[in-house]
Amino acid sequence: MSFLRNKTLHIHPAQNLKGTIRPPASKSYSARAVLAAALAPGRSRIDNVAPSHNVRAMIDACAGLGAEIESDEPGRLVLSGTRRWRDGVTVDPGNSGIVLRLLMGATAVRRRTTFVTPYAQSLGRRGNSEMVDALRTLGVCVTTADDEGRLPVTLDGSDIHGGDVAVNSRRSSQFLSGLLYLGGLLDEPLTVTVPDELKAPAPVLTTLSVLRDAGIQVETSHDLTRYAVTRGTGFQPGHHQVGSDPASTAALLALAAAVDSDVDVEHNGLEELDGVLDHLRRAGVALDAGTSTIHVRGGGVITPVDFDGAKAPDAVLPLAALAAHADGTSRFHNIEHIRYKECDRISDFRQELLNAGIESEERHDELIVHGSPEGVPGNVTVDSHYDHAVVMAMSLVALRSRSGLTINEPQYVAQTYPGFFEHLQRIGGTVTA
Repeated sequence: MSFLRNKTLHIHPAQNLKGTIRPPASKSYSARAVLAAALAPGRSRIDNVAPSHNVRAMIDACAGLGAEIESDEPGRLVLSGTRRWRDGVTVDPGNSGIVLRLLMGATAVRRRTTFVTPYAQSLGRRGNSEMVDALRTLGVCVTTADDEGRLPVTLDGSDIHGGDVAVNSRRSSQFLSGLLYLGGLLDEPLTVTVPDELKAPAPVLTTLSVLRDAGIQVETSHDLTRYAVTRGTGFQPGHHQVGSDPASTAALLALAAAVDSDVDVEHNGLEELDGVLDHLRRAGVALDAGTSTIHVRGGGVITPVDFDGAKAPDAVLPLAALAAHADGTSRFHNIEHIRYKECDRISDFRQELLNAGIESEERHDELIVHGSPEGVPGNVTVDSHYDHAVVMAMSLVALRSRSGLTINEPQYVAQTYPGFFEHLQRIGGTVTA
């Protein structure tokens, strides 16, 4: 059955998880690769494309803007890109901040591109003022719904130029990534400076990797606060191979660690998970990480451990859910930027922890979780807040509870991991509508 058709799902407690599971491909890398290929005149191929709704939003948007995209086999895309995207197009980025911000950069050279979203309570609430200010500095005419740069947003790049621009990345590094894509389209050099600290460098490194593979030359400073895009390099067609999704993999590892388990998580390329694996080991989780498989034996005592969220922002929620079952208090810091995701992943997630019976505290850039090794009673309903990360994290809490949890609007897990509930059942979890 497809669990994504249900408005609520009940996740039952699990006594034991056992089996082998492969998380989906990286939605972050897939979305960036699709855009790079769509901007490259000629034929490109992308293998192991993520099946997520966010990537589908990028595919649909690029097709609407002028790229030809087809799938000749499952998980593979063949794209015929063009530098001459259409003018006057209305784009729906779905509920994806990265799709929106990358496309704001890529379409800033076109005339009258408008961005709208049906997700008024999620993406529609997220501001884009940092991106708007940067584009205006470069000569783009930008109109927005309000001073925060919320959607709808219309761009007209008739008078765009290169030069120097600064973009604040405190709330998100996605604005920086969008500007780097723009730099690859300009006829003049572009230098982007980050005046504050880059809180989440991993996504920017992914952007740089994809741009490099697409022929875009970007010189970066050692501290990743200055980026110089060479004039006239242009996007080149090529082949992109997508690795495993770090957020989905982190969620599976935390799930397996939370209950008695003997689980193999397969992967293909997970350099971004080094900090997560180290954290799990320090928390007492028995795991063996090989070149293509991570073996987890869960069910032991979880030791409270602090975590620097700058190392792996998308892993904070599953690790915090695991910390809810630690024998003590865990602190997650350097995480202000996760407030500006599909939901406020500090306050909104903390509300759902409280609904489930887990005590926690928050500061501006911290989440402090007071663990309860025996788990929560359960038999309550929690909300997804339109966020795949909340769905997966609260599923972990349900597995360790005594009566399970009901999750409202669980379908938003498909932003990253459409097969999450089917995979959970495959290794021994029980999910009912």
